[in-house]
Amino acid sequence: MTPTNQDPNLLEEALRNALRREEAPDGFMDNVLARRAKQESPAQARRSQWFSLFSQPFVRWAAFAAVSICLVFGGVHYRNLQRERARGEAAKQQLMLALRIAGNKLQLAKEKVHGINQPQPPKTTPARSRS
Repeated sequence: MTPTNQDPNLLEEALRNALRREEAPDGFMDNVLARRAKQESPAQARRSQWFSLFSQPFVRWAAFAAVSICLVFGGVHYRNLQRERARGEAAKQQLMLALRIAGNKLQLAKEKVHGINQPQPPKTTPARSRS
């Protein structure tokens, strides 16, 4: 152990000396700002790497082709969905018409059944004249 570590007062004094405030040398701020201006931020470096990828004509054309293919397939898929929806709407209309017709037929059948089940008044035959 060093003498500084053994005596707490010496240790405290050494820390105070190491952490005392000092004035920055002349031109320090200018040097820091100049160095900062020369450096790119990590986001700018990544962005420039990303854009430099598209500077090659092959990559540019491949990206254009990929986007075009996606747009074409998306359009075809959307049109198929529209057709399917139109077929579904037509089927729905046909079903509603069939249900309406079936309901009318059932109503007629119900009226006939009620008519048969109703007691009928006895038939009176008109008197025939014998002339």
